[in-house]
Amino acid sequence: MKKTKRTVALCMSILASVPVMADSWEVYDRVIAVVNSEPIIESQINTRFEFHQSQKKVSPKEINYEKSRVLDEFIEDAIIRETAYNEAIVISDVRVMGHIETVLSQYFMQKLANQKEVDLMVPKISKRLSNRLEEKQNPKDDDLDKKLDEFIAFIEKNQKMPFKEYFEEIRRQMRKDQVMSISIGVTPPSDDEAMKWYNENRKMLPDEVWVKHILIKPRGSSFTDEKKANDLLTSIRGQVLGGKSFEELARKYSEDPGSAANGGDVGWMMLNEFDPYFAGYVNQMRRPGEISQVFKSSFGYHIAKLVGRRPVQFDKVKRMILYKLYGENRDKQFDKWVMQKKKSSDIKIYMKEYLEKKKI
Repeated sequence: MKKTKRTVALCMSILASVPVMADSWEVYDRVIAVVNSEPIIESQINTRFEFHQSQKKVSPKEINYEKSRVLDEFIEDAIIRETAYNEAIVISDVRVMGHIETVLSQYFMQKLANQKEVDLMVPKISKRLSNRLEEKQNPKDDDLDKKLDEFIAFIEKNQKMPFKEYFEEIRRQMRKDQVMSISIGVTPPSDDEAMKWYNENRKMLPDEVWVKHILIKPRGSSFTDEKKANDLLTSIRGQVLGGKSFEELARKYSEDPGSAANGGDVGWMMLNEFDPYFAGYVNQMRRPGEISQVFKSSFGYHIAKLVGRRPVQFDKVKRMILYKLYGENRDKQFDKWVMQKKKSSDIKIYMKEYLEKKKI
């Protein structure tokens, strides 16, 4: 499906005819590739390449190769956008915000550990975020603004990109997923395939642990508040070591609404389901009945009691394995689909340093 595009030719003609007013203008920007009717600009490549560099170290010898792979990503994006247009697929801001609300819920659940509070807060934060992205005025609320700023800072730190780019990255991924679901038929893996993968890779999977814990939250952020929480738990730990029931003390003192009434019991869980700081301390415990030192997580201060430890059971990770296998199969099918689309598209690359992808 070869195409000639007057709009692209005009765009490039205009860029070429702009008078050079100063030396600094010469490297302002330029079209580095064209996919059918869509130009790709060098500054776009550089911005995303900088993000890739923040994720992994790129040696000077590999810069041209890695930049070429970034250009490949933009070419694929352009093909996906064209396919989405032809299939009338539109990923609205509302759909992107729906995904972000899930991230918001997970983020604030880590902070508050109270589902009701999270359910009340997320719609407020979501509305405030939408207004901010659309550059609309929000009603004054310093507390909500602080929480929103903290969430945005968390995303930018972890994703290593500005929040607006993160927003568009979600849109790109959602568009790709929908195009793939329509244009590429991928057969879901069977339970037998999942079991086979589980048996072959069991040693790579995290353990399950059964723990009980007591949580004390500092009343504020001052050193005095932190010390009071730590001292109270140190006293409680001393009572446990002196023979008092861990479970009774958990019912009396623990501030974890999900486990306090059950004597601090959280049941069997995989280590990667816990708060990372909590998981780090629990992972050091090996002997059933062992009582941890006082330690801090993002929720507050804890002591933990190990009840048991075992390799993770298949039922616990079945869905994760099925999703992993499906994703791997889908990626293979997508690569084939992209290759076919590239062959039928009019693609021109003007990057002088472009290098073909290495064959594996």
